[in-house]
Amino acid sequence: MSEFYFTLPSHNRPASYAQFRVTPTTGALGADVDDVDLTRLDAAGFAELRKALVAHKVLFIRNQSLRVEDLEAITLQFGEFGREPYVSGMPDHPHVVKVVKEANEKVPFVFGGAWHSDWTFQERPPAFTLLYGHDIPPYGGDTCYANLALAYDWLSPKMKSLLEGLDGVHSPERAYGPSAKHNDLLENMAVHYGEVDGEVRSHPLITRHPESGLKVLFANPAYTSGIAGLRPDEAQPLLDYLFKLALSPAFGCRMRWSQGTLAIWDNRSVWHYPVADYHGMRREMYRTTVVGEVPSR
Repeated sequence: MSEFYFTLPSHNRPASYAQFRVTPTTGALGADVDDVDLTRLDAAGFAELRKALVAHKVLFIRNQSLRVEDLEAITLQFGEFGREPYVSGMPDHPHVVKVVKEANEKVPFVFGGAWHSDWTFQERPPAFTLLYGHDIPPYGGDTCYANLALAYDWLSPKMKSLLEGLDGVHSPERAYGPSAKHNDLLENMAVHYGEVDGEVRSHPLITRHPESGLKVLFANPAYTSGIAGLRPDEAQPLLDYLFKLALSPAFGCRMRWSQGTLAIWDNRSVWHYPVADYHGMRREMYRTTVVGEVPSR
C-alpha cells in the first residue's frame, strides 16, 4: 500500500437553516444563499449567516438591493470595520471602498488582480470581506476562490510537521511599495504607494481557524514574501510548491456575478482572484472588511 493515503474531509456539506436556503456551489467551498432580505434579517438570522459563512467559507447572497449604508450595517453584524491601507474609502463612508472600472479605461488591469487573501501583512488581518455588486456587466468579471483548509489537508504528515514550525513573512512591498507601479494602470481607483516597513510582519504558515478549529495554510502569493529564518533561495521553492498546490481545481470554485449580489468570504481560510475579462464594460462594486484576530497556531 502507498505510504500516503488521504481521506480529505468534505468542508462543504449541505445544511439546513431557519431563515434562508443555502446550496453548496462546489464540493470544495462556496454556497448560494436564497430566500433572504439582508435589510430585514434579525440578530438570530445573522448568527445563522455567520455559521454558514464559516462552514462554506464564501457565500453568494443574490437579489439584494443595498445602499452603502445597508452594507455598512450588515458589515457591523460580523464585527468591527477593518483598516484599509493603501486605498481610500468613500468621502462620506471611509470604511467603504468603491471598486470601479469604467468602460473607457485603456487597459484590462483590475484592482486586486492576483491570487491573495486581504491585507495579511496586518497584525490583525481581515476575518471577512464583503463585496457588493452595484453595477455589473452582463458577463465577465467572475471571482475565483481557493480553500486553504483543503490545501492543508492534502499535505503529507511530514510536510505538515515541517510547516507547523515555520512563520511566513508578509509584506505589501510588491503590491504597494515605492516600485509597485502597476497600480498606475488603475485609472479610477485611489491607490497609494509608500513606505512598507511598519507593515511587514510574520504569521504562522499553518494557523488554526478560531471558529471552525480547522488547520489552514496561511500564505498567499501577493503578500507572503519569505519564511522567517530561511534564506530566500531556501524559502521560495517551498512557497512556490504551496502556492501551486492551493490552486488545484479540486480546492476551488468560481462565482459568476449578477446585479445585487453580495459576496462574503472568510479571509482566514480562502484566497480570491478577480478575473479581468470584462474590458470595455463598466463595473462598480462596494467593499468592506471586518477586522480579525492575530493569526495563531
